[in-house]
Amino acid sequence: MTDTTVAGVLPSLTRLLHDGKGVRIALFGSSTIEGVGASTPAHALPAIMQGVLAPFAPGGIKVIGHGVGGDDAEAMHARMGGMLADRPDLIVWQTGSNDPLRGGDVAAFVARTRDDLAAMRASGADVVLMDQQYCPLLETCPAFRAFYDAVHHVAAQDHVPLFTRYVRMKSWCAELGLDPVDLSPDRLHLNDRGYRLLGEALAAWLIELTGLPGGVASCYQGNGA
Repeated sequence: MTDTTVAGVLPSLTRLLHDGKGVRIALFGSSTIEGVGASTPAHALPAIMQGVLAPFAPGGIKVIGHGVGGDDAEAMHARMGGMLADRPDLIVWQTGSNDPLRGGDVAAFVARTRDDLAAMRASGADVVLMDQQYCPLLETCPAFRAFYDAVHHVAAQDHVPLFTRYVRMKSWCAELGLDPVDLSPDRLHLNDRGYRLLGEALAAWLIELTGLPGGVASCYQGNGA
């Protein structure tokens, strides 16, 4: 399942938002979730998501960041229990960026990712995957394409909604006349503009998947201001 709208793919989030009940969202991953490169926590992904999604959650919403810069699949596996202890209704899992940079084994990455996805789903949470960022450092990494394909393979094989960050970032650069370093000045991590674009787009996509009326139009500004 790729970046598309499919009825019923986020049953917990959809039910809670439609019923006006409180929602807990866990963002799980590495530096993107930690906010490396953002000028302040207010400009990082959890805060942006919280602000954009709040109008759609009359019962309240809490977006919790569980990100550690540099984490690969094994490191995230080791701390997954702490994330699940927060009892999220939805988990957004950003993965696959550090494994190619460290020369990880693709088959081991796929096996670990599938096992951990099963554990996340067993908790009762909805789960979505986010693929890698479009940035100079990964573009020049020989192993990157194999891990990019692996994330997409797992999403399709296990029927997990996939937010295609890589394609979207390439599109933003083309549409807005940006060089990749305009969003990732250190060639890997996002800046405030990059986080704003990502947060707005991800929030809009989640709302679209729930089928709430008028979600995308009122949720996604798309300007990264």
